[in-house]
Amino acid sequence: MITRISHITYYIDIKSAYVQYMGCNFHCPWCIRKLTPWDHHLSNNELTRLRFQGLLGTDEFLRIINDAIAKYGLEEAVLGGEEPTIDPALPMIIKELSNRKLRIRLLTNAYEINNELLNELKLCDDCEVVIGIKTLDPKKHIKYTGKPLEPVLRNTGRLLESGIKVIFETVLIPGLNDINDIEEIAKYLAGIAKDPTLIIDPLIPIPGTPWRRPTQEELNDAMSRAGRYVRVMTHEKIGRSSRVVVLYPRL
Repeated sequence: MITRISHITYYIDIKSAYVQYMGCNFHCPWCIRKLTPWDHHLSNNELTRLRFQGLLGTDEFLRIINDAIAKYGLEEAVLGGEEPTIDPALPMIIKELSNRKLRIRLLTNAYEINNELLNELKLCDDCEVVIGIKTLDPKKHIKYTGKPLEPVLRNTGRLLESGIKVIFETVLIPGLNDINDIEEIAKYLAGIAKDPTLIIDPLIPIPGTPWRRPTQEELNDAMSRAGRYVRVMTHEKIGRSSRVVVLYPRL
């Protein structure tokens, strides 16, 4: 079975594989994938050598995972990139990774969470779903993502009601999803989840779009105001390994 997996990197220091999917059901103009389809933590030398080698089949994907377990002691698989939930093979992938006793983090916009996927996540021993909240403004949401907000909120509720571990993520975008908006997101999350965590990412500007990177002061302010309602983090606080190797495509 062919998946939507196009790229896998491995973070040696934290024993984590980043499994990246191609394609998305949203069309966010600020998406970092518009800068590069590859893991942006790779060196320029590696980025220039990478070439698309096709989408992985499930058997080949599992061989890569098995090799990473044997060679590196792989402990975690992060499923992200563009949008994993558009892949019909995702429930099976989660089942196979869980069978290998790996921690799993699914990064998703939560627009499409079907029953098969929901059931597999419930059965998973160590799964975490990271939901990207673009905005709580329905008009902005459909304008910038191309999709309505309501399914995202409905599926967020389904995941929480199922007892699946969920954390949240949003991007601080001055003039679009700014400090006031992020405070409102934090208030909303505090009302639907117990002790929620919100990751706040500063925008990495995309050429041709009108939004700038927030200042450190703006990021600190957003974290402070959101922190009145939720636990806040940034990816800088989460930490990233500086040692990254490419598992697929083959260099």
